[in-house]
Amino acid sequence: MSEKWINDGGHGGSDPGAVAKGNTEKVYTLEAELYVHKRLKDHGISSDVTRTSDVTLDENPRVNKVKNYKYCLSHHFNAGGGKGAEFIHSIYSDGKFEKMIADEFKKAGYPLRPRTIYTRKGSDGQDYYYMHRRTGACRTTIIEYDFVDGGNSEKIKDKKYREGMYECVVKAVCRQEGKSYKPLNQSKPKQKEPAKGLYKVQVGAFSVKGNAEKLANELEKKGYKTYVVHE
Repeated sequence: MSEKWINDGGHGGSDPGAVAKGNTEKVYTLEAELYVHKRLKDHGISSDVTRTSDVTLDENPRVNKVKNYKYCLSHHFNAGGGKGAEFIHSIYSDGKFEKMIADEFKKAGYPLRPRTIYTRKGSDGQDYYYMHRRTGACRTTIIEYDFVDGGNSEKIKDKKYREGMYECVVKAVCRQEGKSYKPLNQSKPKQKEPAKGLYKVQVGAFSVKGNAEKLANELEKKGYKTYVVHE
């Protein structure tokens, strides 16, 4: 495995995902993918992405890339008029990592669906979602951040609001990896302001006043302002 984590921006290109009330899923999922990818790199956590732009990525090339990694975060936004985030894991996973993400969302004040963490079987008894079913040994977490057409449809138009959710995912990955979390905007130490006052340049000190006055005269002839001070 060349990298440990891979971020998947759901949909893309000709597949817009859910679209409602001025929100387009494929736009947000690409944003989420690239954001989390960068922040994991900031923490020294190896990461890759399935797409870097608004391109169509069909099922086969998507899963063929993801299955080469240990963990996958598949970023999505929901539709159907609900409210809050939910996290879906494979029927073969224990859901512990998804619980970490939910904890971070809760601590940050983001709403969660009543059924926050779950898995889903198909009629064949296998994982319903192909991102779980077809990605081999890779442990894939499908993240549904919120509903583009739900109670928070206006809130999620705010980029800072969305980025706060992405940051919760970063925190959960840090916990999973045993890494110390680095806040996004760490305050830089303030530079010391230069001391106020006068800076003096001394070119000589004499015990005889005449010698001091002689040097002062010579300096004044050269254009320097001088003072003779007795201490």
